Amino acid sequence: MTVRMAPALAAAGITAITMMSSPVAADNLVSHKAVYHLLPGPISGQVPYDGVEGLVTRSVERTCDGWIVAEHMVMHILTRVGGVIDREIRFTSWEAADGTRYRFAATIKSKAGDEDIRLNGRLEVAREGAGGEAVYAEPDDKKVIIPEDTYLPVGQVRKLLAAARGGEKQVRFNVFDGTEDNGPQLMSSVITGRFKAGEGKGLQTAWGPLGTGPGWRVSSAYFETTGTQPQSTPSFQFTMELLDNGVPRRMEMDLGGFVVIQALKEIHPLPEPNCG
Repeated sequence: MTVRMAPALAAAGITAITMMSSPVAADNLVSHKAVYHLLPGPISGQVPYDGVEGLVTRSVERTCDGWIVAEHMVMHILTRVGGVIDREIRFTSWEAADGTRYRFAATIKSKAGDEDIRLNGRLEVAREGAGGEAVYAEPDDKKVIIPEDTYLPVGQVRKLLAAARGGEKQVRFNVFDGTEDNGPQLMSSVITGRFKAGEGKGLQTAWGPLGTGPGWRVSSAYFETTGTQPQSTPSFQFTMELLDNGVPRRMEMDLGGFVVIQALKEIHPLPEPNCG
């Protein structure tokens, strides 16, 4: 999901997916642009980090045959020895409206280890959620097997909201956006409760209906799936306020003793396409 989901959030060897997302009303998705703060949450254990700050800008825009998602993340990780780890991520994707075709590109840069990763690829499947093979142009000749029951960024949000509206308390499916090191991950989500319009942390009336509506509280865990079975310990976990319109208003991502909060700062609708 996107929510990813978003979409990736990564720093010094720890990775979390910020869900790519689209406002959803039934199956009618609404284009939007959102800005999020990155803030520190509780820190426990012996992790070498002391805080985080940054911004995420994400747009989700309908085309006549699908959706374009664009995300720019700038993050500064503060270490306990007084250092700063800077990381910048740019991501764009196009996803067919029926979830059968997908193109993606990403750059991940950090001064830590002179990291400069470029990803570019595509995926075609017979139907939404079907298995297939993702083919990368960057890195050269890289191919990733996509198992059955795998969903792309916009499809992830649709599937999770459909489960919540249908009364399901738990839902599991694979997620893929192209930035994962080892292919899709298994996402196991528990819908923990419902909240009303106007409820939630840090609400701002300037957000309007896009950011202040009712929704669901969701707890999710991500598991690597490189072996024959998913790993038993999650790679990371997060809790989220997911609005009925598909906007993940607030996410708290536990990266193993180090919590990063992604909190909505502002959100605006984008114009719909004129498809004739």
